[in-house]
Amino acid sequence: MRRISVALALCALALAAVPTTASTFLAMSDVELVTQADAVVQGRVVEQKSFWDETGRVIVTESVVRVQNVLVGEAPKFVTVRTAGGQVGDLAIEAVGFPAFNHRERVILFLADNQDGSSRVLGYQQGHFEVVKRKDGVRVVVPRTEDGATFVSRDGRLKAERQSIRLDDFKRGVRRIAREQRGAITP
Repeated sequence: MRRISVALALCALALAAVPTTASTFLAMSDVELVTQADAVVQGRVVEQKSFWDETGRVIVTESVVRVQNVLVGEAPKFVTVRTAGGQVGDLAIEAVGFPAFNHRERVILFLADNQDGSSRVLGYQQGHFEVVKRKDGVRVVVPRTEDGATFVSRDGRLKAERQSIRLDDFKRGVRRIAREQRGAITP
């Protein structure tokens, strides 16, 4: 009887160590991101608003991104990107693994069109990159992934975290993939 109690206590401790806000997503390759995106844009978040969705059960946030550069596909000057989570009044919902933007954040987004005319970020956080300037003045693209989100390949292996890359190299790589896979790019 004592062994069962000890075993149950150890199981309880092991379960307590598992993060309660974890989300797991299927990893997408760079080729999948480029070829499945309706558009890949570089821009800046200029406006945000959170509200209850039409069901009244989920808080969503719409962020307006002023498009400065279209890398692949076509996009208007301003794109509305809808994401899960946000804050309405005193109630906040954090959607782990889903993109979350900061006002005035400079971004590169891999976008898929929604039926309502808004867009969503393809691959959840995998299609969201922040553009920042390093101390030496070089602009780099930083993946926006967070703790609690896990990306696994189709064979069940964990996907390695992406590293920062120079902005010009990132844009060149996206356009190269588009040329090779899609046959057309936006200049």
